[in-house]
Amino acid sequence: MARSKVSIIGGGPAGSVAALTLNKLGHDVAIYERARFPRYRLGESLLPGTMSILSRLGLQEKIEAQNYVRKPSATFLWGQDQAPWTFSFAAPKVAPWVYDHAVQVKREEFDQLLLEEAKSRGVTVLEEATVTDVDLSRPDGVSVTVRRGKETTTYESDFVIDAGGSGGPLVRKLGARKYDEFYKNFAVWSYFRKEDPFKGDLKGTTYSITFEDGWVWMIPIKDDLYSVGLVVDRSKSAEVREMGSDEFYRSTLAKCTQATDLLAGAEQVDEVRIVHDWSYDTDVFSADRYFLCGDAACFTDPLFSQGVHLASQSAVSAAAAIDRITHHEEERDTVHAWYNRTYRAAYEQYHEFLASFYTFASFTEPDSEFWRKRRITESDDDRLSRKQWFDKLVGNGQDESAPSVADFRDRAATMISIGKHQRPELSDDFCEEELNPARVRWISDLTKRLNRITRLQWTGDKVLLKPHYRVEPLSFRLEQREILANQDGLDLAQYSMDDEVRQVFQDLAEEEFGYKTLVNRLGSVGRQELSTQIVLRLMEAGLLTGYDKTGERVVVQGRLHFGGVGVEYEV
Repeated sequence: MARSKVSIIGGGPAGSVAALTLNKLGHDVAIYERARFPRYRLGESLLPGTMSILSRLGLQEKIEAQNYVRKPSATFLWGQDQAPWTFSFAAPKVAPWVYDHAVQVKREEFDQLLLEEAKSRGVTVLEEATVTDVDLSRPDGVSVTVRRGKETTTYESDFVIDAGGSGGPLVRKLGARKYDEFYKNFAVWSYFRKEDPFKGDLKGTTYSITFEDGWVWMIPIKDDLYSVGLVVDRSKSAEVREMGSDEFYRSTLAKCTQATDLLAGAEQVDEVRIVHDWSYDTDVFSADRYFLCGDAACFTDPLFSQGVHLASQSAVSAAAAIDRITHHEEERDTVHAWYNRTYRAAYEQYHEFLASFYTFASFTEPDSEFWRKRRITESDDDRLSRKQWFDKLVGNGQDESAPSVADFRDRAATMISIGKHQRPELSDDFCEEELNPARVRWISDLTKRLNRITRLQWTGDKVLLKPHYRVEPLSFRLEQREILANQDGLDLAQYSMDDEVRQVFQDLAEEEFGYKTLVNRLGSVGRQELSTQIVLRLMEAGLLTGYDKTGERVVVQGRLHFGGVGVEYEV
């Protein structure tokens, strides 16, 4: 069986998950980690999708043995005078690997667990090994130069993955990083000792709390520790220099009274730390014989705790891509195209999601510099000129059916209304089930809008099946699939399709029947369960447009998509 040798730069979650996946797929792997584990890292809050990946890689029991704080949700005090709302992770267990919770971890313990597991399975792990150069000039392989102490050694491999975090050596050499003009934030944080004040369904949740100068995160970690961080505008750097980090942290945190109320009686037990320039992406995520994963490739903002999940998801995808290329060299270019597309789509999904929530809060908070800069009000915002989601939002001035910036803000408001608490303040009386009426109302409204559609119009004349890939959930192999597309390049990548489904949509393109008829026809070819989701995703992709009996376009506002939760895991 064909095997590749893969060098991985960095032993954090991206590097370890990539190594574990490649090892499972039968490849030879070496990790070069510049630090000695355990070592401190920020990013303690995980998502259910990460749990799913780790469980399928065989780590569930070891993670459970750590007794991490169980994270059922994320709770937001988001916007001045707004009731709390909770993003619940509750999800039907439609497959063994679907999780309805995540965990809050100590990253030094968590990262070491992953690295040690990779080592125990036969992965070569070199710690205190700094990669000083990566040579990509050979068409058939790569060379990685590693310094350990006074010795420098060059290692040859077939592929290299840069999972070295924001300081990854390969991405620096490529010069491909682009800093984000919208999320010009930085974080200041420390740790407090305090028992979780809640015992019910809020126990273990993460808090995000807005105030005039930005927002505060509060993450309960085991041993009664709370990670408490401030996210503020980069312009505040001058105040930090003038006041010192300790005083800036203390005085700025004091402005967020909802956070200080939760921290009442808590003792600060660690130093104040700062991180700058975290929001960026790269021009290309993979090519030839290299892949960028995790923070080496991109990072948006910590609001929805997506950092470790995006690292893990990209790691699995890179490993699956390397395995596919190893067995099908002739597909190398198409596999790279798939990796770049899916990774960028995941990154932009988070970017869009976050921008909508920042915009929503900016209209409720005082008119401060932070919130003015986090507001999208125009269709020609230069800060977002490189973002595909923003081009789609404003239609590049050509698509009259494109949603407006006001629609974009309303999407966050819709999501918030679904999770809004029944009480105006945080209370241990909160129960996850109290969100059900709002969910039912939203689904009912969505169903009414869909049922109004008496004519669906396909964009273009032809409905095509287009080759695509998908990572199989248990084998982790990258397998070929087909997806729906039109002749102009629009497609729906989330679902694999076959010719029976294609014919249903070809009939629709020619006959233009309504939503109910389409659902029935999809049911006749075995897609009844996913029929509504398929229709919604096709409308979002610009492939379907719906009209009511008067000929008026029906606007259907789906929920903002958020990778790593629910039942539709990307990997």
